[in-house]
Amino acid sequence: MKLAEWNIHKMTNDISVKQFVIDKLIDVDADVICLVEYLSDKGIEENLKEKYWFEESNTISGNKVFIAVKKELAPDGIKVTNKNEVIGCYNFLHIEFLMQNGEPLSVIGVRMLSPIDASKQTPSLQEYISRLSTPFLCTGDFNIKDFRMAKWFPNISTEKMINTDCVLSNSSIIYIDKYSCEVTGFGAVDHVLHSNNINVESEYDWKFLSCDSIYPCINKIAIGTIWDIPPAYPDHALMISNIKIN
Repeated sequence: MKLAEWNIHKMTNDISVKQFVIDKLIDVDADVICLVEYLSDKGIEENLKEKYWFEESNTISGNKVFIAVKKELAPDGIKVTNKNEVIGCYNFLHIEFLMQNGEPLSVIGVRMLSPIDASKQTPSLQEYISRLSTPFLCTGDFNIKDFRMAKWFPNISTEKMINTDCVLSNSSIIYIDKYSCEVTGFGAVDHVLHSNNINVESEYDWKFLSCDSIYPCINKIAIGTIWDIPPAYPDHALMISNIKIN
């Protein structure tokens, strides 16, 4: 099956996304969708409700997590297990469902809150995952670079990244100076943690940059250039993962 995870950058603003965001979600045709930095969006929900079950988390910090699952993958619906933000740590949503073959699957969506302090924020998530009795996928914006994930989530498997021809293929986020909006660097902070009986291969998709003039040309994004993206325009790559459950 296919998983799509995307930080859609609402930044606590109650603003609807543009049509290109919805079009991209439909075109990807993922079996499971996880959106973070989300607030309720009628456009997204209206366009997904025919084919997907979906739920969103409770929020304290102002952002939510949204998870949608194709009805054909979960014929009996989805059940919310936990939808409560962990204060000072992360937005959180955990849903469970039975797949067509009757086997259970947990899907967890998270967004680690900024500024990140992994030593404070990761232990509770590690403990939560350790208590799961079902196969799981835990995806979202961890705000942790890929080479640090093994340190903060030891003994938990993470996605295998596939390189593409895109100039930003190894990055899911563009770092900027908060005062000047100049690009200062790049990083891979959107991930999938998963149980050992699941294989995950992922790539970061930046093709949506060509869908709106608000974005600079992808080939011109470099350190020292300006990256000033308004709320409700995604500023992370869309992470697309191919999932195989053994």
